[in-house]
Parts: sequence; C-alpha cells; structure tokens
Amino acid sequence: MQNQSMLLIRLLMLIFPLMVFADWPQFLGPNRDGKQLTSSSLSRCADQLQVIWESPRGESYSAPSTAEGKLIHFYRAGNMERVECLDAETGSQLWVNTFRTTYRDRFHYLNGPRSTPCIKDDRVYTLGAQGILSCLQLESGQVLWRRNLVADYDITTEFFGFATSPLIEGDSIIINLGMKKSMVAFDLLTGDDQWMAGEQWGRSYASPMAATVYGKRVLLVFAGGESSPPVGGLICADPDTGTVHDRFAWRSPRHASVNASTPVVSSNRVFISSSYDVGGVMLEIQPDLSFREVYRTKAYSSHWATPILVDGYLYGFSNNKLVCMNWETGERIWRMVPKVGNAAFRTLEARGGGANRYRPPPGQDGFGIGNLTYVDDRFLCLGENGLLAWMKLSPEGCEVISWARLFTAEQTWTAPVVSNDRIFICQNLPEIGKKEARLICLGKPNAE
Repeated sequence: MQNQSMLLIRLLMLIFPLMVFADWPQFLGPNRDGKQLTSSSLSRCADQLQVIWESPRGESYSAPSTAEGKLIHFYRAGNMERVECLDAETGSQLWVNTFRTTYRDRFHYLNGPRSTPCIKDDRVYTLGAQGILSCLQLESGQVLWRRNLVADYDITTEFFGFATSPLIEGDSIIINLGMKKSMVAFDLLTGDDQWMAGEQWGRSYASPMAATVYGKRVLLVFAGGESSPPVGGLICADPDTGTVHDRFAWRSPRHASVNASTPVVSSNRVFISSSYDVGGVMLEIQPDLSFREVYRTKAYSSHWATPILVDGYLYGFSNNKLVCMNWETGERIWRMVPKVGNAAFRTLEARGGGANRYRPPPGQDGFGIGNLTYVDDRFLCLGENGLLAWMKLSPEGCEVISWARLFTAEQTWTAPVVSNDRIFICQNLPEIGKKEARLICLGKPNAE
C-alpha cells in the first residue's frame, strides 16, 4: 500500500487528459491499427491520472483485451498459463482458467505468453507461448474447445514461441502457423480446421491483418520465423479459403531474427518493415490482388512495434529512435531520441542521413524502444523502462504534453491499452527489490 501511495502522489503531480473510449477487444485495438478514437472535446479535457487498481502479472508480454466491462489478462504463474477475467473498473477477479506449460525461452526472456487475447461476442480466444489455442466462454471462463498446435501439426515452438495474436475474420480464427504451412483457419465455434495454406515460411512475431480491397476481403500475413536460410515475407490470401493470391519476400538475412511488426494497411497499400539490416517496403495491391512494389526505404525499420498511420504520415519507434515517415514516398521527415525532464530532444537526422547503430540505455529521462497508442489527436507513449507520456506528433516534430514515471523496470515492451475511461499498463518485469510485475489500471477516480 505504501508503494502504491507513493505512485499516486507522483501521478497526481502531473496532468493528463480525461479519456472516455470504447472497448479494446483484440491486439492493437478495435480496428487493429493501434488507435482508439473518441470526441476531441473529451480528449482535450485535462485531469489527473491515479492508479485505480493493480494486479499481479507473473510472466507475460501479452496485452489485455476488454469487452462489456470485462478485462482478459493472460500471463504465466509458475508452470501454469492463466487466463484471468477481471472487472475492468475495479480489478476484482471474475474467473480464472489455467493450463500447464513447460515452455522455456531459448534467449532467456520471459517464459509467459506473447500473444494478445481476442474477444468476439461471448467468447475469448487465447494462444499460449507453447501453442495452446483456447476458446473460453466470456461469462464463466468455461473451456469450449482447445487445440494443441505443436502436437496437432507436428511443429516446434521455433525461436520465440507462439507470439502471433489471432485474427477473427468472419466465422474463422486465423493464425500464422509456420513450419509446414504459413497459415491456418479454425472454426470459431468448434475449433475444427477450415483450411491450411501458404508455403514454408516460418511463424513470425507479426499478427495477421484483413482488409477490404476493390470490394474484396483479403488476408495479409507477414510470415518469417526460424529457418535456414532465413526466409519470409508478406502473403496475400483469400480469408475464406486460404487461396494465395500473391507473396512478396522480405526478411532479414540474419539467422536469429523474425518478422515482428504487423503490416500497416491503408486503401490498397500495405507497408511492412523488419529490423536487422532490412528496412521497409511499400506494396500496392493490384486489381488482380497481386503485389506491386512502390518503394523501399531505410527511413523506418521496426524491431517489433507496429507503427501508426495518421494523416499521411507514419509514426513509430525504429529501435530507440522515434520516426516520422511520409506514407506516400517513404521519405524520413525526422528522427529523434525523445527524452523528458530537463533533457532536450536530440534530433539525429532530418530528411535522411546515415544509420546510428548505437542504442544507449534509456535512463530516467528516456524511452528506449517505446510503444505508441494513438488516442484521438494525441499519442500515448510508453517507454521500455516505465516512462509514460502524452505526445503531439506531426511532420513539424514531437511535443511532450505531460509525462510520468510509473516505475523503473526493463522489458516494458507492451503498448498501452486504452478502454473506456481507463489506461492499462503492463509492467513486464518487477522493479529492483520488488517481488512481482503488475498490470496497472490508470484513470480518474469515480470517472463517470
């Protein structure tokens, strides 16, 4: 309680906008684009954030999902993966469902889930680090069906386990399976196979996307996991049948790498990017649903975070540098290492320039590799060591509106979730001297 009180005092000294929003039922929000939109009059109403509640997090990189006043929190405690349903307003536990896991990360990162749950109607879908795909009843937590993907398809956990977040499209739940087939669709109600498709491009960290192009729905899967030689790229397919329309190879030549950033889609254009000497490429989907390359760029190269498109400009962290890129041309408008407090922003390159490969630790006033969530006309930025800030980002530059240090702990790599009048922050590692990581709910007390 003392630690929580100290945090409350620190937060009360800072001013943030009051927020009233909708549900966040899947990875990257309602439209899978990292955005949560609402009335600008609400978002510009200044108020103070407090810790409303917090809950033990165990081991996890998964973000929570919300619907109908419920929050689904997916994490590992001991040798069990836990799907926990909490009251989003109070943090009280409504139900919990557990299953055993023996997953061990080969690179000594956390052993918990990476994939974000998705909620559809009265059902919750989760994908564990070891490949357990579950469908649970939202109201009770009852298991409706469960699949063991490693056993069912004779595949492995590859470099980083199962990290892709499932996509619900029509009556299907679709994941990037990897190994023998790139994609698989399951029936939402029964868990039965509907189709398998693709080629031997491994399972990536990126999550599938779907879009409407020329009046047709298309599935976009950015594949590429453990393989020798490293292979992968973007697949365009029919979400109803799995029929592949086209594929475009794009992958780092480094063996211990994966494609990790989810595709960004606008109209008939798709932007994908990879770290480790690759960069980004803009593809245009043609009327026959084939790809046409528009440009390649070194302006943006994503390690894992998915950039956000706003008004013709792409914003995101390329390693520890915050980047603004022109969507139409691939031109870098600016790139900087953002800091707060008394430290000024340091612009590294504007409109091009050479690469800076050195990534210093973020320190108390820096964000390191941050994650962005777009909230109306502002960006909520969470740094990898627990620094939270509201920013205005535009082609003219970056303005920090307000900020707070929530905690000091590494691997804060999960983007903020904004749902109704709450912000949910995932602290993935405990602070030094503390026993556990936390899921933290921030908001205005007694918010109406």
